Amino acid sequence: MHILLTGGAGYIGSHTCLSLLEAGHKVTVIDDLSTGHKELIPKESEFLQCNINESDKISNLIRRNNFDALIHFAGFIQVEESVKNPKKYFENNTNNSIELFETCF
Repeated sequence: MHILLTGGAGYIGSHTCLSLLEAGHKVTVIDDLSTGHKELIPKESEFLQCNINESDKISNLIRRNNFDALIHFAGFIQVEESVKNPKKYFENNTNNSIELFETCF
């Protein structure tokens, strides 16, 4: 399978990517590196640096590839910051996710 994985430069995303690659899948990672680390992305995967709300870039990527699945881990996760700045978290974790899903369909 060819998997599109968002948030692949984070802890959970990078380990998921490794597991998928070890299972024989092809993986393309999307991450804007705002909180992730590029060195965590396995070299065997493809990588597109962008935010999940960059619909044009993601649409072009989807048109050029035949993805079988989307695994979405791109999101802010700091609880204390989310309480102090809920609008930032709502925009990224909700609105940007909705835009990503609409782009994929």
